[in-house]
Amino acid sequence: MTVSLSSPIGRIYITGDTGAITEVTLSERRETASTPLLDEAVRQLNEYFAGERRVFSLPVRLDTLTQFQQKVLSACATIPYGKTMTYGEVARLIGNPKASRAVGGALHINPCFIIIPCHRVVSSSSLGGFGFGPEVKEKLLSLEKAQEESSL
Repeated sequence: MTVSLSSPIGRIYITGDTGAITEVTLSERRETASTPLLDEAVRQLNEYFAGERRVFSLPVRLDTLTQFQQKVLSACATIPYGKTMTYGEVARLIGNPKASRAVGGALHINPCFIIIPCHRVVSSSSLGGFGFGPEVKEKLLSLEKAQEESSL
């Protein structure tokens, strides 16, 4: 099942079943019928873009990924709203301090971006890479920073 929503970064497509979200992407997908879980995902993403949600409470399925990739994405999910970590910091967090390049590779295949906030991981010297381009990463980080500043 796949649904979509319009957002400040473009049309987002959300795929899942009754038990978990399996993909959140900007890549066009054929839309089908919805489920209560997909309706909830749309609601939570709309709240995120409106600045009303900082943490997602949606089940995601990552069982097609390796254990290392799952570990990286689990660590990434702990990065607080409006904050960033470097690839090296994530590598150290998962107990593999020399794996910053591999961390980047795992983040690049994140099937549920935004829900698992891979955009919050940056290079020590720049914004770093992002599967949907640096402009999308910058928009997401700017949105979170603006919301953080307005809540002070």
